[in-house]
Amino acid sequence: MRSMNKDGFTLVEVMVAMVILLIGMLGVMGMQYYAISGNTSSREMRTATSLSQEIIEQLKGTPYANLASGTDTPAGGTAISGGVSFTRRWWVVANCAAPNLTADNRTCAGTLAAVCSVTPDGATAVRSTAIRARTCWSDKNGVAHSVTIDSLRWDENAIP
Repeated sequence: MRSMNKDGFTLVEVMVAMVILLIGMLGVMGMQYYAISGNTSSREMRTATSLSQEIIEQLKGTPYANLASGTDTPAGGTAISGGVSFTRRWWVVANCAAPNLTADNRTCAGTLAAVCSVTPDGATAVRSTAIRARTCWSDKNGVAHSVTIDSLRWDENAIP
C-alpha cells in the first residue's frame, strides 16, 4: 500500500486563508478612506480658522475710525486647501459689546445684518466695537461649512 503524504496545504485551505486575508484588508482600506477624509476636513477647518483670524488681526491694526464691515474671497485659501474656495465676511458694530446677526444660519450671505445684542445701559456709551469674522466654504460633497470668530476692539482714543 501507498502511504499518503500530508505535508502540504490543500487548495481549499489556501482559498479559505485568502478570503480571511481579503476581508481583513478591506477593513483596513475602509479605515484608510475615513482617515484621509478626516484629514481633508481638518485641513479645510484649519484654513478657514486661519483666514478668519487673519481678518480679525487686520481689523485690530486698522485705525479705530476706519473700521468697517466687508467681504472678500481670499485667493491664497484656494491654493492651500486643494481647490476649495473660501468666502470671508466680517461685521463691525460700533459701540457694542456683542454682535448678533439677523437670520443667522452660519452662512456668509450678504443679507445678514449685524446688530448689537449687549449694551450695558442706554445712558452709557460703550467704547468698544464688536467684530465678527466668518469664513464659509463648501466641501467636495457640496456640504456648506463655516468658522466664526468674535472679537472686541477698544477705542484707544476715548477718554476714560
